[in-house]
Amino acid sequence: MGQQISDQTQLVFNKLPEKVAKHVTLVRESGSLTYEEFLGRVAELNDITAKVASGQEKHLLFEVQPGSDSSAFWKVVVRVVCTKINKSTGVVEASRIMNLYQFIQLYKDITSQASGVLAQSSTSEDPGEKSSSVTSCQASLWMGRVKQLTDEEECCICMDGRADLILPCAHSFCQKCIDKWM
Repeated sequence: MGQQISDQTQLVFNKLPEKVAKHVTLVRESGSLTYEEFLGRVAELNDITAKVASGQEKHLLFEVQPGSDSSAFWKVVVRVVCTKINKSTGVVEASRIMNLYQFIQLYKDITSQASGVLAQSSTSEDPGEKSSSVTSCQASLWMGRVKQLTDEEECCICMDGRADLILPCAHSFCQKCIDKWM
């Protein structure tokens, strides 16, 4: 009987619009993520972005915002800071703060893109020759994705206004809807 419910659930899941299905997958993944796995993913993104950005002027650095992971409810309150740094000057060029849901989305995007970039550069016959995707500034491209993830939030009540408040559960609200509820 348990298998029948699972099959029915999978059938319904397959009929969901792509964006909803992606959201369900990310929520399910964040629910089963342990704290140690989360820290491992943060470290893995730092390793991947360092490898891809070797020889480039800029790179990304990911770190858990201090104090945001000290609660038993860390999945709700944790924040990951993504910083774009100019390696030659040490200047921070951009910085964004993500919640766990946004971090998992970015993790999936970067790991899938980087695996292709790293595989392409490792199969190159001339080690000095890098693909155009490697020589372009990956840090800037990925920081653009971080900006997109943190900017694309819209109010979950009116679905119209840009989010002014994003709760730890990733629900977003515009100021107009917040004022109505207060």
